[in-house]
Amino acid sequence: MSSIISNREVGSQKRDTLSILTLQQLLERLKDGTFKPGQRLPSQNELVEQYGVSRTGIREALQMLAVLSLIEIRPGLGCFVKSVSPEYIIHADVMAVLLQKEAVIEVIETRKIVESGIAALAAERATAEDYWRIEDVLTQIDRSIQRNDTVAMVAAEFHYALALASHNMVLTKLVRSFTQLMTKAGLLLESNLGSSPEELTKFRQYELSSHRELYFTIKEGNPPKASQAMVDHISYSQGLIVNALERAESLAVQAEPPAVSAEAL
Repeated sequence: MSSIISNREVGSQKRDTLSILTLQQLLERLKDGTFKPGQRLPSQNELVEQYGVSRTGIREALQMLAVLSLIEIRPGLGCFVKSVSPEYIIHADVMAVLLQKEAVIEVIETRKIVESGIAALAAERATAEDYWRIEDVLTQIDRSIQRNDTVAMVAAEFHYALALASHNMVLTKLVRSFTQLMTKAGLLLESNLGSSPEELTKFRQYELSSHRELYFTIKEGNPPKASQAMVDHISYSQGLIVNALERAESLAVQAEPPAVSAEAL
């Protein structure tokens, strides 16, 4: 029975991932103007052929686009692109994180449990090569700040480098499975601060200093202290992410685009 449940869970996770990837591909087609306002999207069968995803995956991706108010699903007629501002489409990929809000929160909770143990193991097992790898990621974060680039992706790599320092491949692979979703959450945080360059720079500087402090704590070689430092680090990030999700959710409601008139179609 447990193997059956496991297979079902794996199948569900794989389908969810394919739905999100398909959503991202369709969003790109909306951004680049391939699909224009009022245009009917290809049929589900045609999209299955184009993207190599099951009908269920295509249907779920289309439902997500409808939730984001980017398309209108007309029973018996198909899916039509709604008339929205370019800015709305550009930020829709960030808003798509809202569709995974529960998953983001659950990943954060899981990270507290998993990465606190990783920090303890790294404090015991990290080698000179591991420290070099972590320091290299910290340098990349610093360089991203100097270039005024996002630090979301490279900050996630810090946690992967730390997992490698645990010398436990199961834990390392588990952390790698988190990175895509946590990078999206980080991008959402930066997006919320985008209107204030000073606040955005301050946040990125905090990302560098907090990860650097965490690194030095682990390097002390005290497993309990390293474990608690990781819990504190993730807990602080959790508060920021929850606030960002709630704010983005509120903005999404306010930014609901007007319905497309029959004439516009």
